[in-house]
Amino acid sequence: MRSVQNLLSELAYLGRSIEYLENILKDVEAIAERLGRRHHDNPLLEGMIEGETRQWSASMKHQLDASARVAEAWRTQMENLEG
Repeated sequence: MRSVQNLLSELAYLGRSIEYLENILKDVEAIAERLGRRHHDNPLLEGMIEGETRQWSASMKHQLDASARVAEAWRTQMENLEG
C-alpha cells in the first residue's frame, strides 16, 4: 500500500532526526567534559554553565515530552486502525 510506504518513509525520516539529535547531545556532552577538565575551578564559568543547562535542558525536555505524547497518540490511532 502506498500509504504504508509513506508511513515507513516518514518513520525513517523521524528516526534519522532522532539520531541527529543524539549526535548533537553527544557533542554537548564532550564539550562539557572538556570544560570540566580545563576549567574545574572557575566560579564564573560554573554559573554560566548552570544557566545554560537550565535554559536548554528545560526547553528540550518540554519539546521531547510533547513529542512523546504525539508519538503515543499516533501509536494509539494506528492500533485503532489495526482493530
